[in-house]
Amino acid sequence: MPRVRRALAALALAVWAIATASAPAAPLLEGTHEGADFLIGMPDKWNGGLVLFAHGYEGEGDGRGSVRGSPLASHLAARGYAWAASGYRSRGYRPDWFLADTMALRARFIARFGTPRWTILHGQSMGGHVTIASLEHHPEVYQGGLIECGIVDGVGLVDWLYAYTAAAEYLSGVRLLDAPNRPAFSALVNGPWLDAVGTPGAYTDRGRLFDSVVKHLMGFSVTTSPPNASNEPRAAAT
Repeated sequence: MPRVRRALAALALAVWAIATASAPAAPLLEGTHEGADFLIGMPDKWNGGLVLFAHGYEGEGDGRGSVRGSPLASHLAARGYAWAASGYRSRGYRPDWFLADTMALRARFIARFGTPRWTILHGQSMGGHVTIASLEHHPEVYQGGLIECGIVDGVGLVDWLYAYTAAAEYLSGVRLLDAPNRPAFSALVNGPWLDAVGTPGAYTDRGRLFDSVVKHLMGFSVTTSPPNASNEPRAAAT
C-alpha cells in the first residue's frame, strides 16, 4: 500500500505540473474491445503499475464514444507505469456501462501483458463518476483513484445542471435544450442567449430573473425580488 500511495501522490503532482512533458510517450496499442475503442501505453520497462484513464462526458449522439489518451501519458511512461483508456461503447451519460467498459479493458490488458501489481483509476468529469463507482463496487480490483472535477454526486448533479439549463431556456426564450450537439449549444449560449440575459454587472431584466433562480438552485436565500420580476420575459419564453 505505501507504493500505491506514492503512485497516487505522484499522479496528483503531475496534474499540476508535468515536469517530464517532453519525455517520449510509451508505444501505443490501439484497438476495439467489446464495442469500445481503446488505447494502451506500455513502457519499455514496465514496473507493474497500471493507470486506467476515464474521460468525461461527450454529449449525446449515436455511435460509440471517442477514445482519448491519458493526459499523463509522458509522465507515466517516464516512470515505468502502463496506462490504458477506453473510449466507451456509446456516447451519453452512462457511467454504469462505462464502468463495465473500463473493467473489460483491464481484462484485455491482463490477457496481453499479465496482471498488474496494482491498478489506479484516473477520472475527469463524468470519468470521476466512473472512478468513484468503480472503487465502491470493485474494491478488490482497484487500489486507488485520482479524480479531477469529478461528478461524484452522480445523478443529483446532472439533475442540477438540467434544471439550470431549463431555467436558462425558459427565462431567455432561447431553446437551449434542443441543441443537437456541443458546438450548437455553445453557439446559442454565446449568441442569442447572452444577448437576452446580459452579463454580470450588466444583466437585462431576464438576466436578473435567471440570476435569482440560480441562487435558489444553489441554496441561497433571495429575499428581494429582482426589478420587473413579473414583466414580459415569462410570457415571452412560453
